Amino acid sequence: MLRKAIMPSSNNSKDIIMIIQGAKKRRIMAHSAVKAVSTELGIRPNLATVK
Repeated sequence: MLRKAIMPSSNNSKDIIMIIQGAKKRRIMAHSAVKAVSTELGIRPNLATVK
């Protein structure tokens, strides 16, 4: 018996959400690494995270 294809009510799938959360985590980790290096070098730049 064939099933009728169900159209999703939104475009949020688990895979897409996982990719977005991973990108957010990598962005936060990169920002903290830059802040740590800047602190070690004595540089106080105005850092902004681009979303």
